[in-house]
Amino acid sequence: MSQAMGEPIIELRDVSKSFPGVRALDHVSFSLRPGECRALVGENGAGKSTLAKIIIGHYTPSEGALYVNGTNVSDKGGYHVRSSQAMGIAVVHQELQLIPELSGLENLFIGGYEKKFGFVDRKAMVRKAKEILSFLGTDVDLNVPIKELRMAEKQIIQLAKAVSMQAKMIIMDELTAVLQEKEIENIYRIIRILKDRGMGIIYISHRLDEIFEVCDTYTVLCDGRLIHSGDVADVNKDQLIEMIIGREMTQIFPPLNEKIGEPMLELKGLSSDKAFRNIDLSVRSGEVVGIAGLVGAGKTELLNAIFGNFKTVGGDIYWKGEKVKFKKPSAAIRRGIGLVPDERKQLGLVMNFNVVHNITLPSLKNFKKVTMQHKREREDANRVAQLMRVKATPQQSVVKLSGGNQQKIVISKWVLADSELFLFDEPTRGIDVGAKAEIYKLINDLTAKGKSVIIVSPELEELIGLCHKIYVMFEGEFHACVSGEQKTQSNIISKLLGV
Repeated sequence: MSQAMGEPIIELRDVSKSFPGVRALDHVSFSLRPGECRALVGENGAGKSTLAKIIIGHYTPSEGALYVNGTNVSDKGGYHVRSSQAMGIAVVHQELQLIPELSGLENLFIGGYEKKFGFVDRKAMVRKAKEILSFLGTDVDLNVPIKELRMAEKQIIQLAKAVSMQAKMIIMDELTAVLQEKEIENIYRIIRILKDRGMGIIYISHRLDEIFEVCDTYTVLCDGRLIHSGDVADVNKDQLIEMIIGREMTQIFPPLNEKIGEPMLELKGLSSDKAFRNIDLSVRSGEVVGIAGLVGAGKTELLNAIFGNFKTVGGDIYWKGEKVKFKKPSAAIRRGIGLVPDERKQLGLVMNFNVVHNITLPSLKNFKKVTMQHKREREDANRVAQLMRVKATPQQSVVKLSGGNQQKIVISKWVLADSELFLFDEPTRGIDVGAKAEIYKLINDLTAKGKSVIIVSPELEELIGLCHKIYVMFEGEFHACVSGEQKTQSNIISKLLGV
């Protein structure tokens, strides 16, 4: 059968991969055909990365066979990353594989420069680059260094590079994790173009809504085993979640804490220069308050203003009934307020520090006598890490941890600091479904101990499942506050749009 008639571009037949003491893949079969976009989903550690690395030649199967374009390449010891590229397999990661100092054009053709009479033919490169961008229906300034481009533009260059290599398939690994809504829509559009041209796509994402936007088929892995494969049209989101985590969707969100106490934080008419204005908000001990809003509504700026990291020009902040002014984060931290930011790698963690040093950062004043306190610092950090169910050793560098464990460490540092109000900006961003359930449980545990929580999230079902009440923000103002039976997606969406 010819590939044009549907012969798989790649096919794994009963593939297993073992490492010392670990069975990373256990008899998994998987295929991808021309023009197909297949979602590959599962929790961290499910085997997705191992499967992808076998396809690109980074790993060799311990058992089973890998076929590329109908050829059994697992019989050939010479199949490696360069082999896979030569056979039309490309990878586009969330973590960029571009050289920041080089221009977009240079990155596009690096390793395969167009030449004329033995010299680099820049005119031919420019012409071909324009053709590729035109094919993708987009435009990027290819003359500026990569480091000066927006993340969405960098991702487009990675996709364009795959096209320039004449790839037959692309593995897209968390491609949209840090993109805005309009940028994600553009990626969807490009994916549809690539599919229409017969390119196969393996789509790895924790954002399950995206799967229903662009994917035709899905494969679910759990603990290295194939759980299910099928057509996206035959499954809904709740069913997919149940396959991934092994339990029903209704079990993801814990029951709301019922012991609500006195007001902890109150905002009265709080305003900034441009981001938000006339904000009235209150949160009590044991209460979870949500803030819903479209991109640019002012949600993140409001959280940072509470944390003393964004200037306000009017209104008042009350902490336990006392009027306060947080001019810098240290003032908020001293009062017992902690921020879990949306960009945890850039703003919430020191990536080259280990688990202990990250957790103890806000509490260093408690460990001043270095020679005497090192042991206590380690013990306290380890105690909180265990309480937060962090799956890591105390001395492990956080850069090597999963997104879920990194987020638990950010939360842990505020728990150790004995914070009373936790500000969460997109708490489950870039985290798999199983880790999300753990974060939800941790938030619920905090409120059971009388802590207060404010959550900003683009996921309405997350806000509805976690929050006692939800403020709806539109163009810098609160348009409504919903609770109880009013906490429905349709009601919130109508208010999000200013209806």
